[in-house]
Amino acid sequence: FLEENIIVKKLEIVDIIDPWTCICRTEGGRLLENVPQSILETVIPKKKGSLVMLLSKKNRFELAELEEKDSKSSSVICVTLIEKDVVRASYEDVCQYVGDAVR
Repeated sequence: FLEENIIVKKLEIVDIIDPWTCICRTEGGRLLENVPQSILETVIPKKKGSLVMLLSKKNRFELAELEEKDSKSSSVICVTLIEKDVVRASYEDVCQYVGDAVR
């Protein structure tokens, strides 16, 4: 990965190589390999009903539907798709999910 002018651009994570690096796709379709996780920021959807992926240890990689976003506490409330559990998570523990999911 060569640092380029991609600051504040939307990237989609295509594959996770290891806990520190991943492969991303730009909005224009270009693949970026060996992107350091440390330069990425997660996107928290604004719209209720949007899909998110939970990243905390307890619910790692579970998909959920966004119910509420609290900017003051930097947290969200969401409902997991499979078990229908209500989960409160910090912004650091969720990210927008753009893949396909059965609701």
